[in-house]
Amino acid sequence: MPQTLTDRQLNRATLARQWMLERADVAIPDAIAFLLGLQAQTSGGPYQGLWNRLRDFRHADLTTLIHDKSVLRATTMRTTLHLHTADDMRSIRPVMQPVLDRTWQSTFRKRVGSAERAAVHQRGVELLDQSPLTSGDLGKRLAESWPDAEPLALAQVLHCSETLIQVPPTRVWGHGGPPLLSRIENWAGAPVGPAMALPDLVRRYLAAYGPASIMDMQSWSGLTKLAPAFEALRGELVEFTGEDGRTLYDIPDGLLPDPDTPAPVRFMPEYDNVWLGFADRYRIQPELARNRMVLVNGYIAAYTVDGFISGNWTLKRSKDDIAITILPFRELTKAETADVEAEAHAHGAFLADGKGVVTVAWEKVVA
Repeated sequence: MPQTLTDRQLNRATLARQWMLERADVAIPDAIAFLLGLQAQTSGGPYQGLWNRLRDFRHADLTTLIHDKSVLRATTMRTTLHLHTADDMRSIRPVMQPVLDRTWQSTFRKRVGSAERAAVHQRGVELLDQSPLTSGDLGKRLAESWPDAEPLALAQVLHCSETLIQVPPTRVWGHGGPPLLSRIENWAGAPVGPAMALPDLVRRYLAAYGPASIMDMQSWSGLTKLAPAFEALRGELVEFTGEDGRTLYDIPDGLLPDPDTPAPVRFMPEYDNVWLGFADRYRIQPELARNRMVLVNGYIAAYTVDGFISGNWTLKRSKDDIAITILPFRELTKAETADVEAEAHAHGAFLADGKGVVTVAWEKVVA
């Protein structure tokens, strides 16, 4: 019989593999590759994610890698933005094409009027090969040829068909504004491909996120029907059982630390791999947190206490000053309160990047 793992055991396994029990001395590209990319819907998300995981991480270190094209930001898993190493972008992006095609079919196909996807695609490539464009400008230029279509939907043809890299200076630390988009061939010098084999993707997912179920990986990636890929690896994978009886898979030497291993407070950005990488998120998002996070539209910046999400936090900037407001989901002990406040100040100092003053305030526990 497979060993049963509690949510707390899964919590510590996940935090250990994601370097959130202790910051690691790992090169930034190696960390991004191991994590199979970083959530990158917001400009600062990857920076905060790496600061939580890597010792002595500095903003400029990641910005340099973005400028020199070692890491690339584009739409991959779940049709959401991720930051990948250049090699992973070229091999993972084609694996996700069915996910993007499904998004196009379900969300945008009926919004392009008389336009044919192939024709829009061809015209969009012509425009992007002239110069980088924002998505808004791309849609407007395409609408000149198809005035009965929504410009947003026309631009999505290119988002779903091409690998559009968000190029600097947009979308790096300290720079806002709509991102400039360029085809990967134009920005990084080579197209995508060949696609990573699904069994290899399974192995790498489990190394960073396991033990995990097939549904967990499908939720993380947006792919469907992954059972055959897991079946192909049955002879080499280890099987466990979750608290609810679901089958969990893992690589043979995956980290499984003691469930009582101390877990430091961490302030996560709005989107973070450590909890978005699963269908069943109870390993880090207990019922209390799940209920509270739904009340504020699901995706919020959250913090952990003892490894589990215990509240959310908000950020306000005034010139160079940083103000963090903490909203707990439960009553905290004096020691927990002190730990949370200390990490809030540390996280705020990172966000301030040596400028201005960091203040921390508390709101009442969510009822």
